[in-house]
Amino acid sequence: MSEIRFDLVTGKMVIIAVERAKRPHDFAIAHQEKKGSKDCPFCPRNENMTPPSLVEIKDGQGKWLVRGFTNKFAALNTEVKEIDVPSLYRGEYGYGVAEVIVESPYHDVTFGNLTLEQMKRVFHAIIERYRSIVKDEKIKYVQVFKNFGPRGGASLEHGHWQVIAIPFIPELVNREVEGTQEYIKKERKCPYCEIIEYEREAGVRLIGENEKFVAIAPYASQYPYESWIIPKEHQEKFEEIDEDSLSKFVEILKPLIEKYEKEFEMPPYNIVLHTLPPRDIRNYHWHIEIAPRLTIAAGFELGTGVHINPVSPELAASILKLQNL
Repeated sequence: MSEIRFDLVTGKMVIIAVERAKRPHDFAIAHQEKKGSKDCPFCPRNENMTPPSLVEIKDGQGKWLVRGFTNKFAALNTEVKEIDVPSLYRGEYGYGVAEVIVESPYHDVTFGNLTLEQMKRVFHAIIERYRSIVKDEKIKYVQVFKNFGPRGGASLEHGHWQVIAIPFIPELVNREVEGTQEYIKKERKCPYCEIIEYEREAGVRLIGENEKFVAIAPYASQYPYESWIIPKEHQEKFEEIDEDSLSKFVEILKPLIEKYEKEFEMPPYNIVLHTLPPRDIRNYHWHIEIAPRLTIAAGFELGTGVHINPVSPELAASILKLQNL
């Protein structure tokens, strides 16, 4: 049974997901399950090793190209149960959704090696599941993300994304949305639109751009070689992206991921979607954040919440620079 527990002093929320401890690799350091296609639950012909499909995008012969299903080791589920909470504390049942989107039927293909069309299929599947999940009004936020490599949090090597929906708006998300409101109230402009305009003019942190998107190394990068992809047009919700914008999005995302995978020899990384919570009427500007996991958060970061980044975003942008977009 999963629980959502609240820190007594700060109110910080933690998901206690005891079901996930059933996995033998949970506490291994820098370990990833190595499975050939014969034993991999994400490969074709092994569909019986996972829960039933929730979304499938197929080719002309009826074979799936992208497949999504409930995470077998879900941190949350949609059952509603009463839990015992000690009188001093606050907690509640871990209500939510956890799903996997397998990005390709091919076991050894990395995300950067997918075709543009296959990348689009992945996001079509993600958007389809997102729109279905948010019909549940108990769901307050849906986090879409990709983990790559053991230090990036991926427990299986076959490329996949995850979609986790929770019954609260996380503190970080709320801080970003609230910060956007405060900036607009003060400056009468969206801060992300301001960032786009400034970084395009300054150039030193600009990684690349096309008609619809910019890629930058953010000024206050927390991680070495961190990057953001932001739509030039003010758009609040990723799930409302149109087909033309999605095409332009993958046209800038693919070469950037290829750059990471080539320059850093398949580094662990995370791709995280930041979007406005469902049914939220506040102003926001969705974007994707990409964080290579080249360093490890240590005592100072854990004690203060302040990251030490040994690589300037200006240097990062010069190395990640994209050509011929």
